[in-house]
Amino acid sequence: MQNTAKLYDLSLIEELMHGDKDSVKKIVEIFVQSIPPTVAAMQEACAAKDWTTAGKEAHSLKSNIATLKMDGLIDDIKKIEISGKTGTDVEEIPVLVDKAKMVIDETILQLKQDFNL
Repeated sequence: MQNTAKLYDLSLIEELMHGDKDSVKKIVEIFVQSIPPTVAAMQEACAAKDWTTAGKEAHSLKSNIATLKMDGLIDDIKKIEISGKTGTDVEEIPVLVDKAKMVIDETILQLKQDFNL
């Protein structure tokens, strides 16, 4: 199923790069390459019920998610981070991690299509 609504917004990156399309594309390429291993590590930590590590991995995703203005995901990432750090509401972490993976996977597909990666 193809979702036509964009899950990201590059306006912040475009502003920071002063509209330099090559620089924006390089940042997108870095995101597409670097985020999946972090998501996988977060999933592995979750499967092992290592909530602290899941929270740390979520923390490392937070700035990337914010930079791409993935507003539909930022609150979930923050919740994973806080729950992992504090050990509270840990039963919600697996659901949030699964949702985050689905959104990130779809975002990466959109970015690959939009930038011919």
